[in-house]
Amino acid sequence: MLVVMYPHEKKTLFLDPLGEGKGKTKVCLQSTRAFMRMKGCKVSRWTCSTLPHNRQQDSTSCGVLALKFAEKILLGESIEFESSQKAVHELRLDIATSLLRESDDLSRLCFYCGMEEQDEEHWICCDICQQWYHHQCVQRPPVDKPYLCPGCT
Repeated sequence: MLVVMYPHEKKTLFLDPLGEGKGKTKVCLQSTRAFMRMKGCKVSRWTCSTLPHNRQQDSTSCGVLALKFAEKILLGESIEFESSQKAVHELRLDIATSLLRESDDLSRLCFYCGMEEQDEEHWICCDICQQWYHHQCVQRPPVDKPYLCPGCT
């Protein structure tokens, strides 16, 4: 599901790839009002609406469609788009490509603890997956023998 809040307009846009229905829209409105009330806003005229949109055709594409709804809204475009199985598969690939392209460089992080490289630390590389680890994070295996990380053993 995607909930877009417009505080200055006192409204919420609610989009559910499975379909909204009165019950879900009411829960969205109640939740939005409660959240905004906690923020100190007056919520008596707050509304919750939806827009016509494609519905998911399977049990796994809800996240893909919600992300596409968000993208279209941010770009100020209509939220109508192709949602066939083939189109959803292509959207998944586009999302994965965007995430990889826009992600930070993680090459200086230990694949076990996620911490950055320290000058005095020793590193070891898995001979299969080629991921780097702080030597101490993986219980100091012998450096003169082939090393397999926990994920590859």
